[in-house]
Amino acid sequence: MPIVRLCGGLGNQMFQYAFGRRIAVESGRQVKFDLDNGFKNDPYRRRFSLGAFNAEIVRAESREIPVGMSWISPWHRVAKAGWSAMPGAWRMVVYEKTPFQFDSTVVAKAKKTAYYFGYWQHEGYFATIQDELRREFTLRSPVPKPVVALQEAMARCRSVSVHIRQYHDIGADGKVIRKSQDLFGACSVEYYQKALGRIGIQPGTVCFIFSDNLEWVKANLKLPAPCRYVADECPCSDVEELLLMASCQHHVISNSSFSWWGAWLGRNPKKIVVAPRIWMRGIPESAVNICPKTWIKL
Repeated sequence: MPIVRLCGGLGNQMFQYAFGRRIAVESGRQVKFDLDNGFKNDPYRRRFSLGAFNAEIVRAESREIPVGMSWISPWHRVAKAGWSAMPGAWRMVVYEKTPFQFDSTVVAKAKKTAYYFGYWQHEGYFATIQDELRREFTLRSPVPKPVVALQEAMARCRSVSVHIRQYHDIGADGKVIRKSQDLFGACSVEYYQKALGRIGIQPGTVCFIFSDNLEWVKANLKLPAPCRYVADECPCSDVEELLLMASCQHHVISNSSFSWWGAWLGRNPKKIVVAPRIWMRGIPESAVNICPKTWIKL
């Protein structure tokens, strides 16, 4: 049966789950998920994060995992070389060839038995099952009252979610991992100011600020609209914070899969989403096709 490897943070896992669900829906086969091997030796000690959702997740058993998929870096590269050299009929592991791009052949030629290794960060992999995903990416347990109260406040105004991510990322020791920070960087103050300009400041506009560094935001980011700082008003889990983002009418995201999903899940049919043009440093804009065509890139 197909098995999809989960790894990375919440946003990454949502992409991987969505990819697997597309295969399950269109093939009629059960898809299992590897909830363990993608998190071995993770520098941030990230773990499976989708348990709070109404998602259909079946854990793959260790005996179902192909040889080499449990190996940690750098030995996983040996496994990739071995599986990639196999003739197509024997190749049990399917690796994502080009990140941030849609490869229609992966879904069209989905195998009855395969292990899918990648991030699958493109809407094309799950565009046909949007309704299913919107139902499944909801909380399994009742929504806490403070979250509901903030959702109601967002519905009463022209709400704009603004995600400012300063740290890419914080390791298990609490320190910023410089390699990751250098690769992703943080969006500039000018980006956020221009993004609000594209969305427009109308009567009733309120910015709901989501950030991993609120002190920096309060000291450095001046926006032309009233701001409410979500973490100050409603301490919540990552999943709850994501659903609060989705409750806003418009969105300014950072170069983050987390706020990508917050914007994508937003139900306003006339929503305006602004995303950074440069997603990763050193990689041409044309090589990163993660944002839907209707989103504005600055």
